[in-house]
Amino acid sequence: MKSAHKLKPNLILAIVFVTIVVGSSIATFFDSILVPKVVKLIAVTILMTFYFCQLNKMANVFLTTFLVFFIGDACAVFSFGDIMLKLSKIMYIGAYLLLIFVLSGKLKKIKFDGLVSVYLVLVLLLNSYFLYVLYEVAKENFVDSTNLVFYILHGITLIALTYFSFAAYLSKETGQSITFLLMVFCFVFSDVLHYINVLYIYYWIFEIFERALHISGLFLLYKFVFDHHTMRNNDKKMNLCDYFIATTQKLRDISVRGVLE
Repeated sequence: MKSAHKLKPNLILAIVFVTIVVGSSIATFFDSILVPKVVKLIAVTILMTFYFCQLNKMANVFLTTFLVFFIGDACAVFSFGDIMLKLSKIMYIGAYLLLIFVLSGKLKKIKFDGLVSVYLVLVLLLNSYFLYVLYEVAKENFVDSTNLVFYILHGITLIALTYFSFAAYLSKETGQSITFLLMVFCFVFSDVLHYINVLYIYYWIFEIFERALHISGLFLLYKFVFDHHTMRNNDKKMNLCDYFIATTQKLRDISVRGVLE
């Protein structure tokens, strides 16, 4: 029991994350339909419980975002008809719009210099082209025009979210902006794999990665919200290497030649 109390919150969260992803992957491999969906659904509940065990406050926009994600996952699990699937899609689009709203306050402070503008134009063009290619491949599989409209709106929302998150990262390059960008990547690639599975070709590995990425996005959203409420004024610049690999000056000073010899 004493050793359990020594576990740090980050370690507990990592253990929970690995357990959820592994459990969902095993269930998918054994062709279980309901279990992976339920695991995906309870991820939000676990994160909210873990969050409020540490902090007793959360901004309304973040609380609403988690709630909308939960409703979207619930509609996907209890999909008793086509209307539930459409409602699930609406909830996901709503959650992404809320994330764009979160970025809107930071976008006012962004300075678009020449290089940043070039990067952002390239990101916008690449995302738009990728969405168009995916649409051309899968448009014949849409038998319902309403689903086609939702697909287009979903794609436009993801492009806008990716564009604005890149803009925030290139302007700030803080730990928060990196977390948000990685979170957006997880949600985007998860949704792309979902459309590939549903509209083009099903492969169980794609489904595993889809759920793992979606759950990863939720955990990164948790990290973003937690850092927002605990390190509000932390605007220290950070690159991707520093974000993933914590190092020290002593390690930087080690000679590679001396190690090899």
